[in-house]
Amino acid sequence: MLAELIPALQNLIEAARGTYGVSIYHLESQSEFSYQADEWFYAASIIKVPIMAAVFDQAFKGKLSFEEKIALRAEDMVTGSGLLQNLSPGLELSIYDYTMLMIIDSDNTATNILIDRIGTQAIQDAMAEWGLTGSGFYNKISVIPAKIENFNTITPRDMTRLLKLIADGKVVSWRACAEMVKIMKQQKYNEGLPSLLPQQDGPVGELKLWECAHKTGWVNGTDHDMGLLYFPHHTFAVSVFGKNITDRKDAHHLMGQIGRLLYDHCEKSRA
Repeated sequence: MLAELIPALQNLIEAARGTYGVSIYHLESQSEFSYQADEWFYAASIIKVPIMAAVFDQAFKGKLSFEEKIALRAEDMVTGSGLLQNLSPGLELSIYDYTMLMIIDSDNTATNILIDRIGTQAIQDAMAEWGLTGSGFYNKISVIPAKIENFNTITPRDMTRLLKLIADGKVVSWRACAEMVKIMKQQKYNEGLPSLLPQQDGPVGELKLWECAHKTGWVNGTDHDMGLLYFPHHTFAVSVFGKNITDRKDAHHLMGQIGRLLYDHCEKSRA
């Protein structure tokens, strides 16, 4: 499947402004595409996907309950993405709610609350268990730079591996994977991978042309998107990570082009 797309994918990546790493896996044919897939990238909010998976892992092991409530404290609030930094201290939310906010709204405060609850070691151990050997988690989100000893890092190959494991139901449990996909399908930042896919404006209840369960990440000069793209009879695990980005629109356009190329190829194969 993906072998036929290698020239087109390479042309798109090499024409884009910035430095990119791309890893794509087609589950049905077990075919892969890699372009600088082992390159290290600053993780930004992409690290929230392994954190989410680690939270599910801790719940499966009985070390927490998703119904457990945690109070929002003033000292928990950090800048950047998310709504919680603007709410009143004392608000109590469940661990499940914090997890939803971390992924859907990319909430940094929710992320740090979850990190405090399960601990850095649990996240590192889970990433090692899933074979994410080229990536590393070391610190919370939006912490003071002087306190950072190591940056959170990711590789496209590692994150595509995690997506594949989730799609195969092999992270924690099938039920946990189904819930993680459900959460990622509600992502509100859709300027990347799904941005050039066709509009779905048919009758209410009509079968969808596509679905995308994904997570974005961004800081100055860095732009990422990773996700599962679902088309009729085809599922792709895709990671597109960029650095040395001067205009976010360039990165988003490349991500959208890759998503659309995969969609069009699947449609052509159905014709």
